[in-house]
Amino acid sequence: MDTIFVVLHILFGLGSFIGSLLLVWGFKETFQTLTAIQKSGIILTVISLFATIAVTMFSKGNVLLAILFVLLGGITCAALGKKKTA
Repeated sequence: MDTIFVVLHILFGLGSFIGSLLLVWGFKETFQTLTAIQKSGIILTVISLFATIAVTMFSKGNVLLAILFVLLGGITCAALGKKKTA
């Protein structure tokens, strides 16, 4: 029974990760036109997801992957904050 929960945890985690990336991709062109609350919600979602993954990787002793996920989260948030040039 424990194996099922581990597999489900992995599947839901991957779904959240992919959903976060799709959220960023979907709003990359119009992010600057959103309200402050909408921007904050998206940024907090992305940061929280990447931080959760990084903490999990770090707690399992995989420091390199933890650093990678911190960098990926930072790059993702920076891509959202980048002003679109006309």
